[in-house]
Amino acid sequence: MPDQGIAQLIFPNSKEVKAFLKDQGSYDLHEDLLKYGLATKQFLYVDFKGEEYQEVIDFILDYEFAHHIKLATQEELEQLQAFDYEFLPEKIKEANKILSPKGYGLFAYPNSGDFYALFIAKLDNITNLLQKEILLDDRIPFQERCIKYYV
Repeated sequence: MPDQGIAQLIFPNSKEVKAFLKDQGSYDLHEDLLKYGLATKQFLYVDFKGEEYQEVIDFILDYEFAHHIKLATQEELEQLQAFDYEFLPEKIKEANKILSPKGYGLFAYPNSGDFYALFIAKLDNITNLLQKEILLDDRIPFQERCIKYYV
């Protein structure tokens, strides 16, 4: 399967991902990665209209717990919770202001649906993450076919 490098950057447990991809048997690696991320809750599904409740905050807390790290203080998360935004990328930018000093970021995985698929990854890999065209669909504008990092 071509270009599995992106899978290794997004999902650190490569054995688990390889098993999932093998079971899918699809020729669309990136669609399979989207399915995998959503199925394992390593991607956060958020509607384009915005989140309900504290989905982004809960996602950060779950990531911290799963990886035994501390990415944000309680005060920072409370400020993020209280942040008033009109469009979700504004809140993602605020989350990245909190996560980036710890070397992490909240990224948006491209998809052809009407939702955001967000994931947390190390900023060490940002160049490799952002330079790949993920969706190979000419009907979608080029900038929407790549992983995004909002700053």
